Parts: sequence; structure tokens; C-alpha cells
Amino acid sequence: MKKTSANNKGSLVIGNDLLEAVINPEVGASIEALRYNLNGQWVDIMRPTPESAVENRLPGEFSSFHLVPYSNRIEHGKLRFRGKEFQLKINHTDGHTIHGVGRDHPWKVDSHSPEELKVSLDSRNLEEVNWPFPFSSTITFSVKGNCFVMDISVRNEGEDTMPAGYGSHPYFSRRLTDKDENPIVQLPLKGLYPGDTPIPTGPWVELPEELDFSSPRTLDEDLFVDNCFRAYNGSSVVKWPGSRVLMTVEADEVYENLIFYTPLGKPYFAIEPVTNCNNGFNMAEKGIQDTGTLYLEPGEESRGEIRIFVDTY
Repeated sequence: MKKTSANNKGSLVIGNDLLEAVINPEVGASIEALRYNLNGQWVDIMRPTPESAVENRLPGEFSSFHLVPYSNRIEHGKLRFRGKEFQLKINHTDGHTIHGVGRDHPWKVDSHSPEELKVSLDSRNLEEVNWPFPFSSTITFSVKGNCFVMDISVRNEGEDTMPAGYGSHPYFSRRLTDKDENPIVQLPLKGLYPGDTPIPTGPWVELPEELDFSSPRTLDEDLFVDNCFRAYNGSSVVKWPGSRVLMTVEADEVYENLIFYTPLGKPYFAIEPVTNCNNGFNMAEKGIQDTGTLYLEPGEESRGEIRIFVDTY
């Protein structure tokens, strides 16, 4: 079967006869598409990226983008660390600083082969970066059989200890084919960060019944979730009963938290393996334990894989 190809300037394709990924290094190394060959038909596992998002360089509208050197929000953009306060630029309508800086800059292509792409970013080479500590990051994307892998690293390039985190923000399609209705989801959850906003009010607590996805649940269209969860080292599993497609998302142990987002009226949902919880650096500064905050010493690097397996059942 003839494979599809990237049509957008700057986009690169990796893949095989089962899976293909389209990645745009110029737009934060964001993913434009992840497709699976279902009985001779390529279906979008991740939500498709509109052409306008590529043209206007809007990573938030891509199939997925990446979160370095931290995940989700820093409350009011005020990063507190070891008695100091750093004011970051607010970049979200809710008044917080969100999703790191990696998605806002082009990444350098280090190598590209039919089944692997390695890209890198060094904040020391950027004119403006919304983060007070110098760092570098690499992402290696690869396709191995029916598995798409994202290997993400963050390295402290400064002379002082740096709080750090990372993760990825994939949006998955609610329907793969006309046969599909609502998917079934099971997540490796063991706790919930409390609060009525994306900023937690305290350390994680036991899962409430209404947000317990540790057993398989159907994602009904009237179900809204936007929460950060404490995760255990297990797999997220999604089934599309109509097309009989099964997706399993595995993440290394460093990804101690998981964000689950199911917006109303949208044809997609997000399952985001991340290291730190929302506002985790500031929570840790207050003495709250177990936030997933990483502390990188000068020259130290943290690395972790996210693996997405796609098959039929």
C-alpha cells in the first residue's frame, strides 16, 4: 500500500506499513499526525492538524505538542524556587504560564531516517525564552512495528540547580471510522490533585468515584474532565469498539502524573503522561511532597520514554 506523505513545509515523516507519524521541527517539533493502517485504510489515531495551524505556527492546535522544561501551569507565572521568585510571561487566558517553552521554538534536526527522527533544542541559542534557567532538550521519535516512541530528555545547562519536568500532550480522535461511537478508556490512576481549577489546592488525594478511570469506562459525549492525576507505572488503554482498534500508552516511571482532558463538543480527548503535576514546582517550594518535581544539578539530565502501541482486538 502506498503511504501518505507530509504536504507542509518543514514536516518530516517516519513510519512503516503499520504506523506513520508526521512531525514539524519548525513548530516546536509538534506532531501533525499519527496514523494507523487499519485493513488498508489510514486512520488518524491522533486528531488531525488543520492546515491553518501549520501556516500560523499554532502548536496548541496540532495533533500533539511537547512540554519542556515543565508540564502544565505555573500559577500566575510566578516561579518560586529556593527563596527566589521569577516572574514568567503569562501565556494563557486564565492568567497563568502554561506548557513550558519547547513548543514555542524551532527544533534542530539532528538525524532523520525512514523510521526515526531526532531533534534538539538549546535555550542558550534562543533570543527570548520564557524560563530563567539554561537548559537543553532532545526528543527521539521512532516507529518500531506497531509502536510509536517519544524519548524525551531535559538537561540542566546552567551552574545552579534547576527545577524541571517534561511530558507530551497528545490529542486522540474520538472516532477513527464511521463505525465508531464513544471509545472506552482505562487509565493507571491512583490519586487526584484537588481543586476546582487547574491549579491544585494541595497534595494528591484518593480518587473520587466520579473521576475513577482505573477501570474501563465509556467516554460519553456529555462527560467533561480536565484534571491532573497521580499515576502508577501502568498503561493507559483505549478501545474503539466500532473499528476494533486498541491503543496502549506506556510511560517510563519518571512520568509520575497524568492529565486527562475530555472537552465537551470536541472530536478528541487528551491523555498526557507528565513528570510534574500542575504548579508542582511552587507546591514543592511550600514543602508539599510527591509533586513529581525533578531537581537537576548542573550538567544533569533526565530522560523518559512514552510508547504508543496500536493494534486491533
